[in-house]
Amino acid sequence: MLAYIEDHLTEEITVSNLASIACLSVFHFTRAFAASIGAPPHSYVRERRLERAKKLLKTGKLSLSEIALDCRFSSQSSFTRAFRRATGATPANYKRAVR
Repeated sequence: MLAYIEDHLTEEITVSNLASIACLSVFHFTRAFAASIGAPPHSYVRERRLERAKKLLKTGKLSLSEIALDCRFSSQSSFTRAFRRATGATPANYKRAVR
């Protein structure tokens, strides 16, 4: 399942889709995933997308809005809010710090 998530980070990933792939109900999949990974599926996917965003920010090849869309955030502002909550820095500040 983790490999599937990594391979599809730029696509829409829903808990019901993941549960279907695992041939489990949404309830049982969410419980089993959280028990084995330590986080619910939606949190894990968000965390992996933010890690992908960090890598893209380090390369400096894409704009913030392009990174936001690539990582499946609805807008640059929602990406900035999520990134700041997770890292304590805005994407722009993070980009300047790592370059």
